[in-house]
Amino acid sequence: MRRARALVLAAAVAVAGTGCRGAGQKPVEENPLTSDLINYRNGLALLREGKVDEAIALLNAARASYPTEPAVSNGLGLALLYKKDYQPAIRAFSEALRLNPEFVEARNNRGVAWMEMGKINEAEADFQAVLGGNTSREKLNAHFNQGLLEVKREAWEAAEKEFTVVLAEDPKYVRANRERGIVRVRREAFADALDDLLRYLRTEPRDVSANYNAALALLTTGRRDVARKYMQRAIAAAPESDEAKKAKRFLDDEPAGPARRER
Repeated sequence: MRRARALVLAAAVAVAGTGCRGAGQKPVEENPLTSDLINYRNGLALLREGKVDEAIALLNAARASYPTEPAVSNGLGLALLYKKDYQPAIRAFSEALRLNPEFVEARNNRGVAWMEMGKINEAEADFQAVLGGNTSREKLNAHFNQGLLEVKREAWEAAEKEFTVVLAEDPKYVRANRERGIVRVRREAFADALDDLLRYLRTEPRDVSANYNAALALLTTGRRDVARKYMQRAIAAAPESDEAKKAKRFLDDEPAGPARRER
């Protein structure tokens, strides 16, 4: 579930796994208005642990008890989004926005759900609404998500600009280094791509896409021995992933030599 981690969800959960990154989500931040709601709090705790069905059950119970609290609807939407139940997630985020039209986290989250459904225009409308609002941390998250949306469009230059905006504001937002690095490989800006990807891999050394793309960038420098190591890391991180299969084909096609015999 590697891709899901890459998406920035307001008050998002740390998503485990390797298929839909994603990127190191920030922990769920409790709303003081709901900190005494046992089902709400326990639901978010279960979501952090990846126990999605149990989380949804508790968050539904919390919503039944507190139907006018937007944070509860937002939390339920996050759990449904994690499960890839996109339409119910969108309904939950929309409910949160009906209860509080200024709830920018829910709007950003709804944009992510739209984007995952392939509803690019609807997603962009939500991200741009966040970007056009008052200054908040969510603007950085919306820039990041807008960058992911541009990647879906294969608009590489526009995507790179969005990730650069994020990093200019927060150099520690390393998920943006990952995404910008991959985009820069697509744009054949290999030296800059390698810098981004190595920066990201210092914090997430087992990310299969980052390792594979770092290897591609290294190949352009003639450092095939080092590129092989990153190909091997990609295979070890997620052997059944598309990147790992490509890395294995590359290694299988390499001519025999000292580096090959060491494998």
